Amino acid sequence: MRSLSLLVVVAVAMAGCARFDDRLEAPFTPAPGPGMGAAPPSSPPGPPPPTSSPRSGEQDAPPETGPCVDPDPAVIATCLDPAVAVAGLGERALVAESTGGVKIVSVDGPPEDFGRVDPRAGRVAAIAPSPDFAQDRLVYLLVVGDGPSRVERLARGDAPRTVAELAPAESGGLAFVDGVLTVGVGAELVRFPGFRGIGTADDPVVVARDLGRISGLCTHGTDLYLSSVTDRGAVIRSADRIIWTWPDQRSAGGCAAAEDSLALALPDGERADTLPLAGGAARGQPEALAEGRYGRITGLAAVGEGVLLGGTTNKRGGSPVPTDDRAVILPQTGGGGGDART
Repeated sequence: MRSLSLLVVVAVAMAGCARFDDRLEAPFTPAPGPGMGAAPPSSPPGPPPPTSSPRSGEQDAPPETGPCVDPDPAVIATCLDPAVAVAGLGERALVAESTGGVKIVSVDGPPEDFGRVDPRAGRVAAIAPSPDFAQDRLVYLLVVGDGPSRVERLARGDAPRTVAELAPAESGGLAFVDGVLTVGVGAELVRFPGFRGIGTADDPVVVARDLGRISGLCTHGTDLYLSSVTDRGAVIRSADRIIWTWPDQRSAGGCAAAEDSLALALPDGERADTLPLAGGAARGQPEALAEGRYGRITGLAAVGEGVLLGGTTNKRGGSPVPTDDRAVILPQTGGGGGDART
């Protein structure tokens, strides 16, 4: 397994290949880059460490090839169905495909199938691990677009179970806020304070209405934020007020929250934007990440301390390349990808 220092290199400069450790009990804490925290300190001066040479008769392994091998070292999963939602899972991550597949991704091997829900004529819109995932290994998904919106509970190797039904919607978000199941569907935000993972989630409490077309929920500690689309464009906001608006964007993907910044996926803009934050208010202009490099970035999550993971949906309304759709570590130093898609 490669060292965690390599993860820092990818997150800050896109110059190496990130690694998520398989051990849930070991925290994933690479130094955050600009937009989600302070930059890592520079290395002390001095000669570089000696590099080892291959032993006599040994040769470097040839680079891996194939239709689902992406040459970009920041890409950690390829050939997915539209990756509409991602969620941090220790030093790994969950990816939800719109067609119902759930995978655990890391850079130590190919994606692992976790399970599948049946979206019927609809699609999966959001995913969140149980607050007690390390013990119960449960994952929750939001299915929209086919009658009532459904919250599905999924365990590895088991059939999914519907734990809640809400109003029909075409988009939404899902998160656990201080351990409480919280769902955004349509323009409403609801909580299920009595749900403890057993049985069904009953007696929903409406937190807020008229929030626009909700497309994602994200949390930092007990703070909850959401992304949505209103007649003013794409917005990122709390339950009670708008924090920032993108008037030129008419679609919004997932969001990610940190102590001093928010990030929003903008699928039509083919980028993710980070916004500096202080005291719950914007403190500066958004900074674009990976603009034009990976196509329609839709899923978004913070993995560990400040590393952003994106999922693409180029097979649904975009211009897919052979390895789409993909899960990718996003750069945190800003800048676009030039004119060429990779």
